Amino acid sequence: MKDEIGVIGFDDAPFYKNDKTALLIATYFRGNRILDGVYFKKIQKDGKDATEKIIEVVKGKHYPKINAIFLYGVTFGGFNIADIFKINEETKKPVIVVIRKNPNRIDMINALRKYFDDWEERAKLLNSFPEPEPLEGIYVQYVGIDREGVKELIKKTRLKSKVPECLRVAHLIGRGFLEL
Repeated sequence: MKDEIGVIGFDDAPFYKNDKTALLIATYFRGNRILDGVYFKKIQKDGKDATEKIIEVVKGKHYPKINAIFLYGVTFGGFNIADIFKINEETKKPVIVVIRKNPNRIDMINALRKYFDDWEERAKLLNSFPEPEPLEGIYVQYVGIDREGVKELIKKTRLKSKVPECLRVAHLIGRGFLEL
């Protein structure tokens, strides 16, 4: 695997309780040092459009050069859940979810039950995902790639952080929106 492997990472910007939308941020990197693209998409807060917006960005300008898709968790803009199976299926690219702490699915499902009429559908989607696995100080979920491939990709795409640069930079850009 070459060092400047093309990867794209997605995170969301912080938002306020009364916001109707949230900002989805993607950064395209070659390896861990070369930022080659930054993308923004509005998604519905607690909606169901994160999956489609991610697919739309991935199938854009850098599609032929993207070797993997990284997501900073599976929920964006509150509980707008990205369907990692559908993203993998429609883009033909591996999807790797990176999480700093092991999520508590029971707590997530209890929150869904409390706030959403369609909580069962959302819970079913969450429960369909692979269990998060510990990997070098983070947790990962993945489809379309094996564990050894995930380890190698993460090694080649991170710099000094535990997470790949595409995710770290997308997160930093999102934090900048707190100042607006």
